[in-house]
Amino acid sequence: MIFDNINPFTKNIFKLEVKGETLEDKAYDLFKEIYSYDDLKEIIYRGIISDYNVNILLIGAPATAKTLFIRSIYENLKSTVYFDAANSTGVGIIEQLQKYKNAKFILIDEIDKLKKEYQGLLLGVLETGEVNIAKKNSKIKFKMDSPKVFATSNSVDKLTKPLKSRFNTYNLQEYTDEEFILISVRLLTVKYHFNSELARFIAKVLLDSDERDVRKVLHLAKLMRPKDDEHKIKKIITTYLKYQDNDMTEFN
Repeated sequence: MIFDNINPFTKNIFKLEVKGETLEDKAYDLFKEIYSYDDLKEIIYRGIISDYNVNILLIGAPATAKTLFIRSIYENLKSTVYFDAANSTGVGIIEQLQKYKNAKFILIDEIDKLKKEYQGLLLGVLETGEVNIAKKNSKIKFKMDSPKVFATSNSVDKLTKPLKSRFNTYNLQEYTDEEFILISVRLLTVKYHFNSELARFIAKVLLDSDERDVRKVLHLAKLMRPKDDEHKIKKIITTYLKYQDNDMTEFN
């Protein structure tokens, strides 16, 4: 069955054409930078094109590609609004949503970093798209048109039960060393045009330093050039890691 016959709405939500004849093909193309999780790619794609206000929460330890899913949605879909909950407050998020109340997709990275006292402010958005909050000297009241919320969390321990109940949750397992190499190679070759041999070398250097964070691969790729030799690559990685404070930074 040709997927485009299912929902014409999909023609208007993507920045570029998503290639493929079937739903599975399109999901794979949309998330082509992400290694593995092919079954989850289809689920998230179904959520994106659903006629209903689907809310999806990706849960897992750091370096499980949760943020890569969020980033792919942000980069490829129209009408999105993104929040880093580690650097946001519930009121701040609501105030921004009021400015972008026509947004169709709300992306919240590290939602578990949002204080519990603020998590309740999101319940109306997740349920009906409605916001009705009384502040000390003012009131915030508006309605969004059935937005879909995609969020990430390192765990569920810091999430309230009402908030968790509004999401379809999926738990992601950590990558093995070989999977980390494969996803790094895919990212570096597809997005940054490194040859596969050099991309594999970069991933192995990180693993030798006990680093398995895909975000660091992305950060480092922006500092490197595909023509850099292995000596220069290793120097860049060593310098980068030397100045990281892993106790202060928790990656998703």
